[in-house]
Parts: sequence; C-alpha cells; structure tokens
Amino acid sequence: MDATYGIISIVPVIFLIVMALITKRTLESLMAATLLALIIGYRGEWFIGFIQQMQDVAAENIWVLLVVGLLGGLVGVLEQSKAAMGFTGLLGRFATTRKKSLLAEWALSVVLFVDDYLNILTTASITKRLNDSHKVHRTLTAYIVGSTSAPVVVLIPLSSWSIYYASLIDSTGIVPEGGSAVGTYLQSVPFMFYPMFCLLVLLLVIAGVIPLFGPLRKYQKQAEENGSLYPPGQEPEEEIEEVLDPNAKPGRVIDFVLPIVVLLAATIYFDIDVLTGVTVALAFTCVMYLIRKLMGVAEYVDAVWEGFSTMVSVLALLVIAFMFKAACENLGMSAYIIGKVAPFMAGQFLPVVIFLVSTLMTFALANAWGVSAIMVPLVVPLAQAMDANLVVAIAAIFSGSVFGTQLCFYSDNSILIGKATGILPLEHVKTQMPFALCAGVLTCAAYLIYGMVFLG
Repeated sequence: MDATYGIISIVPVIFLIVMALITKRTLESLMAATLLALIIGYRGEWFIGFIQQMQDVAAENIWVLLVVGLLGGLVGVLEQSKAAMGFTGLLGRFATTRKKSLLAEWALSVVLFVDDYLNILTTASITKRLNDSHKVHRTLTAYIVGSTSAPVVVLIPLSSWSIYYASLIDSTGIVPEGGSAVGTYLQSVPFMFYPMFCLLVLLLVIAGVIPLFGPLRKYQKQAEENGSLYPPGQEPEEEIEEVLDPNAKPGRVIDFVLPIVVLLAATIYFDIDVLTGVTVALAFTCVMYLIRKLMGVAEYVDAVWEGFSTMVSVLALLVIAFMFKAACENLGMSAYIIGKVAPFMAGQFLPVVIFLVSTLMTFALANAWGVSAIMVPLVVPLAQAMDANLVVAIAAIFSGSVFGTQLCFYSDNSILIGKATGILPLEHVKTQMPFALCAGVLTCAAYLIYGMVFLG
C-alpha cells in the first residue's frame, strides 16, 4: 500500500481524539483508530494488513519494548528489596514541605538525564509516595516528571535523544569539515526555546509564582481538602496497601544508589545504549543483592518478572501506538501535512512554522524520533535555499518534537508517565496541557521575534 489519500489521511487522527475524549479509554480508542486507518488503506484486505503490520512493528521496535520491560523489571527489584523506599526516606529528610518535595522530584529528574524512559520510571517510582505524604495529587507528580524528562534529555547533549538527533544532523552533510555533529547540535541548543520555556514555567509553578490553574488546580485542591490523590475512579488498591503497610522496612540508600549509578555509567559507556545499560544494571544488582543477602536467586528472578509483568499493559499500548503511526504513514499523512504548510515555510515565519509543523506531526504520529527523521532532511535544504540559520531551523524541529510529545496522550512518554504515576495517560495530558501551551505560546513568540529580526 503506497498511496497518498489527501485529507482522508488525517481522518483516523481526528477519530482517535474524539473517541478518546468521549470514552476516556486510550487502548480501545487507539485500536479502533488503527483499524479505521487500515480499512481505509487496505480496504478488503485490512485483516492481512493488520497481521503484517503487527509483525513489522514488533520487529522494528523490539529495542524499545525490551528497554521498557527490563526497566520495569529493575524498578520492580528496587521496590521489592525496599531499596527505593530507603532512597525515598533520604529525600524525605530534605523534602519536609510540599514545595521541597516537588523540587526534589524536579532535581532527581534532571539528574537522570540520560534517557527519558529511565527518567520517567525511576523518578516517579521514588518520588510519588514522597509526594503522597505531602498530599500532592498524582496528576501534579505526573506533570513535574513529564515536563522535566523530555526537555532535559533534549537540552543535555549526553542523552539518548541528543545522540540520535546528532546522527540526523550528520546524515544531512551540513557538519563543517573538521567539526562534529554533536558540536552542531550544541550550537542549536540555545535556540531550543520550547524545552527551556517548559522548564521555566515548571519551576515558576513549583515556586508558586505561577499558580495552578485548569484541571490540575481542581485536583490539587481536592487532594488538600479530602486526601484523594487520584482522579475519580483511578485509585489502584494495590498501591494503597503498599503505602499503608506498617511492616514495610526501608532498605539502605546504597542498595538503590549503586544500581542506578551502574545503570547510568553503563548506558553512557556503551554509547548511550539504554538496553545494554539496564542489562548490565540487572546483572550487577543481582550479584550485589546476593552478596548482601537481600534476596535469593529465585526471589530476585521473581521480582524482575513481576516488574516486567507490570509493564505488559504499557507494552500493549506502545505496540498499538506504533501500529497507528505506521498505518497513518501508509496513508501519506506526513506528505499531506507538509504539502499544505510548505508554502508558509518562507521568510520571517520559517522558524515558527517549522516548530508548529513538527509539533503537529509529533502529536499526530506520537513519535518524536520518527517525525524528526522526516523533518530534518526536508527542512535543511529549505533553510539553505533561504540562506537561513540552519541551527535555528534544526532547533525548531527538536523543540516541536518535545511539545508534540507532551500534547499527545498516546505518545510513549504519556503512556509511561501514566503507568508510573498510576493515572490514565489522557488525564496526565489534560492536566499538563495548559502549562505546556503557555510554554508553546512563549516559544512561538520567540521564534517570531527571531524571524522578524534576522529573516525579515
């Protein structure tokens, strides 16, 4: 199936958004929208297309699926050994107030800059119960990790996102002789306005300079008044039991810190390969816990499997999300959107239009890396023809990829954040969106000002 369906190509996305808003069910909405896209593209052979696409998606994304599952296994071990509880207790000595607790979550998320998956699962696992003790609603906990993880991994060059984006830059041939793709990426960082504004807005919210508003304000007020920390109907019984268990004894801080240090070090050492990093960390943690007699071999394996099993629903959502992205791409949605906005990618509006298109496509396809791979080879020749600043154009793409990821309730980040904090991905995006839009408006203004000053 290799055709462009014009405006019909965006129908599945519209259908998905409407159905999700009505049903508040992400998996079912994604599945229905994927089937619609396949029926449009394959017609009578849609079932064959479904099976083929499921196999292709699983094969192409096996790295992501293994990373998510094994990170879940590592988090499961840290929680089962009470090591995470011990580290939470250490943070609790500093986080004696709600504001300090939120700041501790933000700081930990910044420290875990190597990868967004690692960042989300580890930060949420450690800080959500610390925040619970200060009556922080889970949607606020989700907002902080969601508005720190992706912006930080984009802004700091030693991360999985930055290494991947640097490889896209290198593939365009714009890296000067004697230079490096990472060096070019570093030059673009000061122009990545959205991640910077996103972090700024978040810090101002934590400091109380910007008050909570929208659904998040309602939920946080509810948490303070009656202690309800979850949106209605989303409170999981198993988490309540763990928090209230009077016999739970915290582990030692070193039992948590060393596995995380090994995970970060191994990931960096093996060229920012999180899969290798988590595999090394699991092996190290097993040996360490056996020596320290924290767990037996059978208990350790059970803890890894239990942690992996908690990610099954996340893995299912990710597979369907990847299938939806592939089905929409087969309909030619990217080509249609780019074709419609290409006439506006000119003059002083170039940076802001690039940012908005990258945002729109990331939102629609729920795939920041995939959209960037499409946009970079398209935008670079356009910017060269206009004699525009290439690093600004590239920065606008990467800024849009972060913004679109945060707005999309079926993106991998939103799915993981929902799982890690115990709320629905749609609920997370709904509460985060007003603050993301504030940063988005500031970003548009910044790119417009740049365009009028330097491209006018």
